[in-house]
This record gives sequence, C-alpha cells and structure tokens, in this order.
Amino acid sequence: MPDAARQSGPCEPAEPPPSWLKRKTSQSPSGPKKVAKTSGSKPRIEKSPPVKAVIPRTSKLQDGKPPGQKSAIAKNPPKVPVHKSAPMPPAQKAAGAGATAPGRPADQAKLATCISIPDQADEVRATSSTGVVRSKSWRDFSDTDPLYAIKGELGEKKVFSPSGVLDEECLQQYLRRLMQPGVMSKNKDWIEVWAIMNIPIESQAEVVQAILEIGLESEVADTIPDALAELIKGHRVKIKAVEEAIQTLFECGSDQQGCLSRFLLLIFPKSPTSEWGWSRVGWNWQQWWTTADRVLATLDNNSAFELLCNLLRGIETESGAYLPHQQIWDEKRLGTVRTALCKYGGLQEDELSAAVDVCLA
Repeated sequence: MPDAARQSGPCEPAEPPPSWLKRKTSQSPSGPKKVAKTSGSKPRIEKSPPVKAVIPRTSKLQDGKPPGQKSAIAKNPPKVPVHKSAPMPPAQKAAGAGATAPGRPADQAKLATCISIPDQADEVRATSSTGVVRSKSWRDFSDTDPLYAIKGELGEKKVFSPSGVLDEECLQQYLRRLMQPGVMSKNKDWIEVWAIMNIPIESQAEVVQAILEIGLESEVADTIPDALAELIKGHRVKIKAVEEAIQTLFECGSDQQGCLSRFLLLIFPKSPTSEWGWSRVGWNWQQWWTTADRVLATLDNNSAFELLCNLLRGIETESGAYLPHQQIWDEKRLGTVRTALCKYGGLQEDELSAAVDVCLA
C-alpha cells in the first residue's frame, strides 16, 4: 500500500504497556497510575502526588520535655555593676598634685591622699578590743556598775607583777570592794574576775586564803562557800589550792559560820540515782572523802565532829532519803563515816545512834 494511503487510513491500536510498568503501578499506594495515550509517540506516565509521611505520636518525652514545649534558652549572666569612686574634691586634687614627687606615678599620689593616718585614739582602740578600751571607760561606771569598773581597773592595775610577785595590799583592796553588798550579783562573776587577775597556779592558795579571810568577815559571808565551789567547777582553782588555804586559815579552829560544811556539800559527787551533786569526769565519792577528811583533820576534834554531822544531815536533806537507802552509800563507805565520827567524837560505835541523829546503818 502506498505511503499516503497508509498514513491517511485509520490508526492502529497502541501496544499494551510492558509488564514491568504494570507491576509498578499495582504497587503504588495511591492506585494504578493513569497512562495518557498520544498518537505517534510513546505513552506518557502521569505521576501521582507525593505521599506525606505520618509520624506516629509517642508518649515518651523528647529530651526530657513534653511534646510541643520549647526548650529554654540559656541567658548570659547579668553583668556585675562597677562601683565608681567618688570624685575627688578640687582642693584634694591640688594637694595631691603638689605632693607628687618627681618620677612618682600620679595614681600613687592620689592613693596616698585618700589614705587617712589614724589618730592616737584609733591606735589605742586597735591595740586591744577588751583591755585598753575598757581601761579608758571603766571610771565612768564606778557608781552605776561597780563590778564593770573593778574589772576595768583590774585590767589596768594588775594584782601580780610581770615577774609573778603578788601585791597583797592591792589584792585586799579589790576583794573588799568586790564583797560589798550588790557588787557580785551572781557567783559566776567570780570566774571572770579570777581570769582577769591572771593568777599563777602556784599562787592560787594565797588568793583563796585572802578570799576566805576577807569574805568571812564581810556582809556577804554566806556566799563565800558558793564562790569557792564555783571557782572549782569553772576550772579556775585547783581543789588542792583550796585545801591548802583552809589548812592554813582554820588550823585547830572551828567552822562557826558553816562555811566548810556548805563547801563540802556543794562539791559532793552526783550519783546515777540522785538529781543533785557535782557531775564531773573522774570525780567520785573516794576523791570527795579525801578532801573532806583533810578538812576535818584541820579542825579541832569537837569542831570536826559537828562539821561532819551537819554535812551528813545536809546530804540526807538534799537527797530526800536516809544514807543507807542511797546508791552512792554502800556499807564500806558508811563504815568509813562511822569510824570518823567515833574518832572525832570520842565515842564507841554502839554509842553513835544516841549521839548522832543521822541513820548510818
């Protein structure tokens, strides 16, 4: 057939698409793709729109934060404010400029003008915050606060010299003033006064003896045993120093004012079942009785007997029970006390019950 006739005749049907194309169109998620037929050319494939991926939601937090919450934005720390110095007065500038030495930097000259030289009063205050300042002001409190005035005077006028020599006259004057009614409001004041005196250990017995001599003749004699006990409990005075002072002052004497029996009662050791007494590590009944026995041996026999009887009565009164009913008093200790009473009273043991109103068995 001629070419013209072949071209003008009816069009032949298009060839079916290859098998690989059918396989792809069947696998497309959006269905088979449409193929547009065109005459005289290869079939054109129309692409389906892209499919958006769907991300499933999860309950887990991303980066430790719930979904949809924005992360915090780190901020820079605030700037530290710069403190500017106050402007220098013109007169001070002129003085600094005139005082500048040749070759000296100008900033050093300005610094020198800003530094003030302390006067004599400031130097006195800086020397000691307790002793010197008090020494300048204690005179103003002689009438309103005599104890404060005496403390200040003690800091300025020492009782002991730097070489450790005691000024007995100066000490007696201080003690007489301290033992005026109303000066020592509480017994603990003695601890601070003793510390200010700065008394050497080897001289403690001399000072304790002076306290006993002047105190027992004063209007506050009933507070002297409490003062001695407070000094011992406050670790200011050794018990040995008190014993030496008592042995010197009360040798072959008597305890007419009850000072010694009161003192021994105040230092009586505390037992596990009692609510009173002196509680201290290492302080027990045997050590207490050693001190009591030395004090008793200093007095005459009659005075020692009376002192021991008064002391035992005081222990019963404070405890609220008879001695045999107290845990600290076992049979051996009761026997020691009975022996001492027979010694100082010149009695036989079977005579104690009639001569002593204290239960000892």
